[in-house]
Amino acid sequence: MGTLARMRQLDPSQRRARNVIAVGGAIAALLVIVGLAWPDRSATPWTRTGPTIGLSGWLAYWQVDAGLTSFAAQRGLFDDVSIMAYSAQGADTIVAYPGLPSYAIGDLRSAAGAAGVPVLATIFDEMPAGAMAGVLADPTTRAAHVAAILRIVQDGGFGGVDLDYERFAFSDDRGTWSATQPNWVAFLTELAAALHRDGHLLVVSVPPIYDDGSPADSGAWVYDYAAMGTIVDRIRVMAYDYSTSDPGPIAPIGWVTSLVHAIAKIVPPAKLDLGIPVYGRDWPVSTTGTCPADQTPSTTSISTVEAAAFLTSRALSPTWDADAAEMRVDYTDTLIGNDASGVATSCTVSRTLRYLDANAVQARARLAWRNDFHGVALWALGNDDAATWAGLQAARAGLEPVIAQPSQSVPGQSQPGQGVPGQSVVTSTS
Repeated sequence: MGTLARMRQLDPSQRRARNVIAVGGAIAALLVIVGLAWPDRSATPWTRTGPTIGLSGWLAYWQVDAGLTSFAAQRGLFDDVSIMAYSAQGADTIVAYPGLPSYAIGDLRSAAGAAGVPVLATIFDEMPAGAMAGVLADPTTRAAHVAAILRIVQDGGFGGVDLDYERFAFSDDRGTWSATQPNWVAFLTELAAALHRDGHLLVVSVPPIYDDGSPADSGAWVYDYAAMGTIVDRIRVMAYDYSTSDPGPIAPIGWVTSLVHAIAKIVPPAKLDLGIPVYGRDWPVSTTGTCPADQTPSTTSISTVEAAAFLTSRALSPTWDADAAEMRVDYTDTLIGNDASGVATSCTVSRTLRYLDANAVQARARLAWRNDFHGVALWALGNDDAATWAGLQAARAGLEPVIAQPSQSVPGQSQPGQGVPGQSVVTSTS
């Protein structure tokens, strides 16, 4: 299944049309299981253009088994699936991650092939800051990099690639962006031509812009959304990691709404997938006492399914943050042990946990549905629970979750966690 034609038994629009016929029954069954109700409370009648939203997702090399289980159970919903397997370390050097199990690609290809779903190879830019920009600036090394990507696709029997080249935005100096932007566009143009000759897909996963995509935009304008929209098959917008170092929302709904509206003005919505996080973070907020030497309070990541299990084990009740449209719980930990000198000690740590549950996932997926996006992409497979899929199925039917409505503005944070400037924005359900 080295080409898209061999891997795809039905094209995405046919699969989505086929699947949506059974959505009503599937939603009803799932909602009985998870005990949720999803009536549509839209104030204004509205009809989506074309088929319902498609679904993509990433299978991470560090949780292959959980991701494969999730994908296999839901593969009929997917338009494509990516395996996070490769690291670009030079113009002509792309290697598999050492932690990738030997069976991962084969098992994913087998599960996906049974549903006619293309498997894409996700490639990360893991060169030093500025190195990839240098590769793309030289026509010779740029051509070598295109050839290296083609080898990965052909040798691995993939249906295409998903490029996750984030160094431009988060490692390279912003002053280099004007020079990098046209080289990025030239690279994508050459790569698309090479991939499309054999029917392969070219997908890019990029951080968002917030305005018009010009150098005045406070977002990641280096990627030139307007040009990408004419070249690539799909753009996955990484609409998450708003808060990383400091406690705050993972993907506040007002922020997501603003970037959805901005990008849809520049790129045909049918080429856009909205990245949706299925995870959260747990931050220490304050500490009293002296903590044991081997138990320093730290920020941890937690998946949606882990969050639910953790809250149950601790008998904690989360609350719905209406402004962010996410879940939140504040709690305390008591750490007991010995200090560096071996003397008994303890501390009390106040912590804040934020994560996206099924309501939060549905709210964002419906935002993609309502704005005629091609679909959504889950970060990452294996982080989900049964309720996640109920929420996605409901969003695919255009249903709005039963949640408290956000207030008119998102409490300000100056900086989303990935380094793209944030802003206070007006929330919207449209």
